[in-house]
Amino acid sequence: MLAFTRHDRRGMTLTELMVVVAIIGLLAVAVLPALSSTAELRRGREAARVLSSFVAKSHSRAVGQREWAGFQISGVGAGLFAAVDLSLVDVPPIYRGDTVPALVSISGTPSTTQRTVTGTLSPANVFQPSGTATVRAGDLVSFESAGSVYEIVGLTANTLTFKLRGDQASASEDAGNQLHNTPWPPTNAAFSFEVLRQPVASGSPVALPEGRVVDLYWSGYGPPRANGSNAYVTLPNATAGPYPIRTAVVFDGAGRMRQIVTTGTATVRKTVTGPVFLLIGRADRTVTGTAFVPNPSDDSLGANWQYSDSHWVAIDPFTGVAKSAECMASGTTVIESQYWIRQALLSGGN
Repeated sequence: MLAFTRHDRRGMTLTELMVVVAIIGLLAVAVLPALSSTAELRRGREAARVLSSFVAKSHSRAVGQREWAGFQISGVGAGLFAAVDLSLVDVPPIYRGDTVPALVSISGTPSTTQRTVTGTLSPANVFQPSGTATVRAGDLVSFESAGSVYEIVGLTANTLTFKLRGDQASASEDAGNQLHNTPWPPTNAAFSFEVLRQPVASGSPVALPEGRVVDLYWSGYGPPRANGSNAYVTLPNATAGPYPIRTAVVFDGAGRMRQIVTTGTATVRKTVTGPVFLLIGRADRTVTGTAFVPNPSDDSLGANWQYSDSHWVAIDPFTGVAKSAECMASGTTVIESQYWIRQALLSGGN
């Protein structure tokens, strides 16, 4: 009689396999969005860390120095509202000419706001020695240390055109520099001069992590209290003009934030008494025309400040210290989205 041999067949039935596949699908639906959200938060935090560290580095360079120094953020192109590159900047020493004494004579009949200065030294190009653009449009000039400061609007090898600073439409730090209270220097007389120059980039730029930008449309400054949106002023951003926007924040030797200098089609200087807020967000959410209509249900729409994966980096005007915090996504205004970072400024926390 033949012996009966039993063979065990191990494996999964079709029903069991379908159950496993269904469980995997459910896990994917539940877990993958969370992982994606975590990755976005991580990238946002890293970008905020890079910017905060760069601000701290620029601040430490200025402390104890005679000349101001700081950092600059550069827009990615004309008409856009995103900045990616970060650069250190130095404010060159006051320029008083390359010879002693360096004098200029003032000529020409002033228009409503402009006048012309002509170099009288040999060589005549007193403002551009050896063909180098020592002085450029947007710098400031004063004569005989008289206190009145004028803005340079154009120059050639030996001719400089300047205007009253207060005539520009922007609210410059000394917008009171107007025709009725600022005398023009006399013509046909020689004067010593001082040129206060703009910040100049130093070293190679550092780029923010891929996909993250400084959102220039919403970055700005305001008091350290959430007391209404009218307390918040946006920085000059990429309005009409052929040039990308460059915004420099400079500190003095004591570490205090002294000035914001924005250069595009024109140069605008601001003396800011409140904190500066720089919004770090996704590049695909930056405004390219008009403001987005809030749409929190779609993570590619709406403004960057509506999402918790975006961050605010704030600079204290008195200490120059930079802090960062996530945006409060439940906020319905820019000011409300800054709740955590404003709390950090008030409490001294990070």
